[in-house]
Amino acid sequence: MGRDCPICAGALTPAHPDWVLRCRECGFQAAALDGRIGELAAHAVLDERTREKALERLRERNFATILDAVDRLRPRRGRLLDVGSAHGWFLRAATRHGWTAVGIEPDAAIARQTREGGAEVRVGTFPEALSPGDKFDAVTFNDVFEHLPDVHAALRATARALHPGGLLMINLPDARGPFHRMARALSRLGIHGPLERLWQKDFPSPHLSYFTAPLLRRLAGRHGFRRVGGSRLPAIELRGLWPRLKYDRGASVAASAVVYAGTCALLPVLGLLPPDISFEIFELDGGLPGDRRDERDDQGRPHLHEQP
Repeated sequence: MGRDCPICAGALTPAHPDWVLRCRECGFQAAALDGRIGELAAHAVLDERTREKALERLRERNFATILDAVDRLRPRRGRLLDVGSAHGWFLRAATRHGWTAVGIEPDAAIARQTREGGAEVRVGTFPEALSPGDKFDAVTFNDVFEHLPDVHAALRATARALHPGGLLMINLPDARGPFHRMARALSRLGIHGPLERLWQKDFPSPHLSYFTAPLLRRLAGRHGFRRVGGSRLPAIELRGLWPRLKYDRGASVAASAVVYAGTCALLPVLGLLPPDISFEIFELDGGLPGDRRDERDDQGRPHLHEQP
């Protein structure tokens, strides 16, 4: 990504803390962090079993929401690629919805566990793990796109991997959300832990980008994708919250308790605030990048639009 903003090509300059880079033109944020997938020391930071149990229920609910939206756009299923398939939750959900689902996962140990559950998973990175001529009707990035070092390369590879009219689905953290805003405010006061956790600093695969849904749409439009649906997703739920805080072995009990109490206080009003997670559905447009044609599907029904 360099020091240029992938959205508007403006300069990315150090913000606060200095490993966070921000574009003054459009507000896009990036991080000067390195991924260390495969390094034992990096993986030792996480209790992967606790992480899996903490996230499974929330992710499965969110994935059902995404697939229900896709079902209304594409009554006819096809072949789906899930990039960064992790524990296989989305692969299994997509299969139940009638898709022929294939995953790519860079962590060999997690990929092996997912394959043992019956899913088709290729070990490696996208698009290198694809076979020559591989084509799909849908490509998904679930909590993955923000980890990628080159988002332009990812979107170019996605366009090549899709059949004409294929769908691209991305869900990712949204910088407009209250958790991100509060973490930034706390960091300015010298309390860096919450912001470091949101960026997954020192994790094997940290966040390298922080988008908003409008910025993601601008980026996708540059690569020939037009938005056909999307909404918001819950970022957190009370059940599983404590183990989610504790799967980071470096987190202290006291700090985790403070975050837990603050999150519980926010839960009743989160739906009234900007989203902490957005999901966007794009179609590979046959026209020029960003071309806006009549937003109706093949059956003449209006496409989904973002909920407030």
